Amino acid sequence: MLLMLSTAFAQQVEFDAGITALRQGDYPAAADSLAAALSAGGVDPAVYHALGNALYRQEQSGAAIAAWRRGLVLDPGDGDLDANLERARGQTTDRLSPPEPSYGPFFWQGWISQRGSAALSSLGFTLALLLLGAGRRRPALLTAAFGGLLLASTLSARAVGAGAVVISEAVSVRSALGPDGVELFVLHEGAEVAVEENTESHILIVLPDLRKGWVPAASLISTDPEDPFPLDAL
Repeated sequence: MLLMLSTAFAQQVEFDAGITALRQGDYPAAADSLAAALSAGGVDPAVYHALGNALYRQEQSGAAIAAWRRGLVLDPGDGDLDANLERARGQTTDRLSPPEPSYGPFFWQGWISQRGSAALSSLGFTLALLLLGAGRRRPALLTAAFGGLLLASTLSARAVGAGAVVISEAVSVRSALGPDGVELFVLHEGAEVAVEENTESHILIVLPDLRKGWVPAASLISTDPEDPFPLDAL
């Protein structure tokens, strides 16, 4: 319990320091503190929102888009994140449409946050236990099934956000790894892509028009909010 409290305190301290630095115009310090909050376990839409703001104001648009995309994965109903992304996308060279998420049967993932889904799931299981204790077995089973569905939705939400954003000024997309690969096309900072395959050093990316090819892993930042945010690579 003490460890959990200590971790939560460290997250809040770093987040508050990041917000203070952001308001004072010290954007590098803000980004450092907000990345530290993430590293301490503070994976939250508000942290990614602020981190994206700090990066965007340092003209690191690709990294900012990646941060805001991560925030939107966690809270797809956040209109401010949506507005930031639309503005930044309008300034990119390639003007690609972002990868379309596939929610499968969990259609509500397009408007409810992971945190909200998890809270409703917990509420469902709690109500099921109360109903079971009151001898209402059938309603308890139905409520537990509702909680289980929301739990499955929460666990699948991470995969929905899988993708990446180009952070290099320009990167060559090649047909294969090694000397046999030829240049197919070039992407620029801020381009949002889907990820099909990973190696230790390269990633196979796919565009909305189904063009695909290999790029160096160092030229991208994942949009998975649980992945480390590589601030030191910028």
